[in-house]
Amino acid sequence: MTWTYYWASAAAQTQYYQWDYSGCYVGCGPVAWTMLFGWGDRQAAFGNPYWAPRWGLYRQNGGYGADAVAPITQDTGIQNVIVDIHNRVGTFCIFSSGATYPWNMPGASGYLAGRTGTTLQAYWNSFGVSEDGLRDWAVNSIRYRGTPAVIGTGWLSHYPMAYGYAWQQRTIRRCFVFCWDDVVYDRWFYVNQGWGAGHTGEWVEASTWFAGSIFP
Repeated sequence: MTWTYYWASAAAQTQYYQWDYSGCYVGCGPVAWTMLFGWGDRQAAFGNPYWAPRWGLYRQNGGYGADAVAPITQDTGIQNVIVDIHNRVGTFCIFSSGATYPWNMPGASGYLAGRTGTTLQAYWNSFGVSEDGLRDWAVNSIRYRGTPAVIGTGWLSHYPMAYGYAWQQRTIRRCFVFCWDDVVYDRWFYVNQGWGAGHTGEWVEASTWFAGSIFP
């Protein structure tokens, strides 16, 4: 059994997080998009040729002004971006947590307009049912474009940013009346949960009902 790994650039993982915004957490969806936008902005700034033309994903203080490099750690400008996206994707409060419907998540593309030529794509299952096709879409973003993907774990529960993927194939011997060999696959995403400093990498099972990413 041998694991196969694929990675988007693991360098410079943004360390953004939620906070209490008007009596409720600001939402993991807006944070996940902001982490991805910040990642792309830093790739453009520090020599990734795929992203080099797409500066402007982050601008001074999170506004529309002069270009700036997205910081690793959260500051007022990043909070401004998160709130901007929070409003665009319709994040709402449920049990003090910020929830975002998957069909509203593409609204984050509105943040890109007027700042950069970057585009956004997102796909989902409206009933929160994990689909192999959505998992594979996120995997392909990591594997072939070297770009993380926002995924959904738990229905309306959490949106982390996946930037690694690992899989292995195993053969299991099963017996019931007679015996046979069964091939099984183990699949995992490595995600930035959006929990701030010290929490930028964790393995989670690679099943998702949402997949979205950005394109230069």
